[in-house]
Amino acid sequence: MGPAAEQDNHLLDAFRSVILSENDQIDADIIQVFPGNPQLEQPPVHFLMLENEFPQHTNLALQTASTAIESTVRPHGESLVRLYFKFVHPAYPIVSKNRFLRQYATSREAIPASLRGAVYALASSFWQRDSSLAESPCPYKQHELVNLAHDSLRRELEAPNMFKLQASLLLLHIRPPEIDSVETPSTWVMASQATACAQMMGLHRDATRWNIPLWEKRERRKLWWAVYLTDCWSAACHGNPPHISAGSFDTEFLTMDDLRHGEDVPEDLCHLVDAGGDSFRIADGARFLEMVKLSQDWRAVMDCSFNIGLNESTRPCASHRREILSVWERFQSWPSLLPQCLAARRGSLPRNADSNAYYAGQALLFRTLMSPATREAKAIPQSNLRQWFPRALSEFRAFTDFVANMTKEDLECFWIRHARSHLILCGNFLIYLFLLASAPSDVEAAYGLLESFHQSLQRLRETESEDGRLLLRPVMLRIDSFFTQAAGVIRRSHNVNSSDISQA
Repeated sequence: MGPAAEQDNHLLDAFRSVILSENDQIDADIIQVFPGNPQLEQPPVHFLMLENEFPQHTNLALQTASTAIESTVRPHGESLVRLYFKFVHPAYPIVSKNRFLRQYATSREAIPASLRGAVYALASSFWQRDSSLAESPCPYKQHELVNLAHDSLRRELEAPNMFKLQASLLLLHIRPPEIDSVETPSTWVMASQATACAQMMGLHRDATRWNIPLWEKRERRKLWWAVYLTDCWSAACHGNPPHISAGSFDTEFLTMDDLRHGEDVPEDLCHLVDAGGDSFRIADGARFLEMVKLSQDWRAVMDCSFNIGLNESTRPCASHRREILSVWERFQSWPSLLPQCLAARRGSLPRNADSNAYYAGQALLFRTLMSPATREAKAIPQSNLRQWFPRALSEFRAFTDFVANMTKEDLECFWIRHARSHLILCGNFLIYLFLLASAPSDVEAAYGLLESFHQSLQRLRETESEDGRLLLRPVMLRIDSFFTQAAGVIRRSHNVNSSDISQA
């Protein structure tokens, strides 16, 4: 119950009551998890506790979805769980492995159908990677499970909990439709749904001093920062302001101990994970931690430079400039600080998958440093555009090298859905550099980067990896379209400039 809830928290601290129904039965109770600290001006914190009761028609729909999901995957449920924790979880460790597996082994139906459907659906992309399944094709389409999971989740969110939030986050990362040339707006809407779910559960509040179990404190932190990352990256990928404002949360930052908690699997549950997946892998935790830190830098860039109210007169604000330069310095050191264990490819992870997000953030950062990218700025040697252009051109060569080193094995690993938009941002930035180059040598260098990137995409297109093709399709269409239309666009631009000169 936040500061603007139906009742004042200080009053609740002095007067406690329950909510009674017409039949004098307890419908809701209010419990205190933190008494507050007057010296630090910290108010008490309360939760409104409700029984998970639904109308009969809702219970019937939930049961129907659950039964349909289990019937669809039977008898391969356990194999799909193993595939999920082998290929998806290392790259996106938001599910508490031990807690999920314990519940799955005891009574899997107690896990919300949305989460089971999401786990099964994501795992099905790796069907052929399991020797016991590869002998026959997957008997269902991923979207069949996804539809059932969404149908169940819509009703489950009447009573949000951690399992349901995990389902909300996982369903963002399903295989994209084959027809998409841009990222569907539904991913932005689903990101806002996850944010709302997290806030309803109070994950945006720091639980360090709350009277709740330690495992729950760690789980709450991990899920909040997963939501923060999702909100930040979805906002940037769709060009929208983030839903989570800087002053709307005080949750402590994620730690390696938070990520380590619940990752070690006891012996009686080891049959539900692949060999080697029964213990915490520090490289996986470090990778996710770096992704969250990177999202904070993304957010700093967006807050300083991409707010709707930020016009040309306020853009050079000294505090914004200092913050942007501070982010730029962190970006400079990020590749060198990246632990070697994060740069190596594992069987379940693409090499340098987090670098994809790094380069996309770098593109946004340089767009800020080089702003405004106008025709006038292109002609002025002292403009931000001209001053930062050489450095951007030089440093972004690392991105084309990154893509040039990608392999079929990388494409066949699990990539979070935002990776497609990250590639779009990077590909468009290469076009940006080429069109804004002034000196002939810069034009030639920028074109060389574009050409290298185009060749890498064409090579990767020939690998015949279905998931890889869907990952690369949006950026591939943009680069192919550029090479098809560039000559005409440049010619028309040149004619316009010549006309302007003649009139002058």
